Amino acid sequence: MTAALRSPVRSAPRSRRAMPVREALEWAFGTECARLDHDEIEAVGGTGWRPFGMEYVALERAQLGTRVDTSRGRSRPHDDTELIATVVRNVLPWYAATLVADLARAGRTPDWMPDARPRLKPEDWTVNRWGRHAKTADAATLGIEGWQPIPRRNRKGVIVHDAVRFTPCHWDPTPTRIAAARRAYLDWWGYLLEVQAALKGEELAQISLTGDMPPMRPWQG
Repeated sequence: MTAALRSPVRSAPRSRRAMPVREALEWAFGTECARLDHDEIEAVGGTGWRPFGMEYVALERAQLGTRVDTSRGRSRPHDDTELIATVVRNVLPWYAATLVADLARAGRTPDWMPDARPRLKPEDWTVNRWGRHAKTADAATLGIEGWQPIPRRNRKGVIVHDAVRFTPCHWDPTPTRIAAARRAYLDWWGYLLEVQAALKGEELAQISLTGDMPPMRPWQG
């Protein structure tokens, strides 16, 4: 049996690795250390998605007289990572692109405050020999119009007005803070969806993008 001949120049095609968009971003920015190119004019004026390929990136770098840092101690990033970084930079506003890149580099998601519930807590505490207790205050300090202390007679029959004590409390965390954290997570999820849609139209050499996404609302179980 004759062995199949292969071109000495062209290597055998390798199967692409399937990755969801979040894993692809973490590989590009975390493992391969891809970076975003910041164009100050476009960052201020805004920019939409343009189908930039590696040829465009190479042409732009040649015109600017720049190239990838291949100095000793650094390896050249994979072409796929540069394409991913270019897509992230051009499909998202600058603040969103840097957020996506920073979280991918750290392998994290936005903190959506898991298990957070608004709880009513005392404003301050006092500690004595009987333990730790919530501090109280005089209701007169509230300045409520028409409020009167409670009158009573003491042992000598004298009418006295007792101060009404209450415990100042606050909500921690506040519902607004929890809602803001989860809104930020939904924004990040939407950014990933935009990047995923843009990368679907690109020809990546090493990876194949799947349709898997992180949970959209993980706080709903």
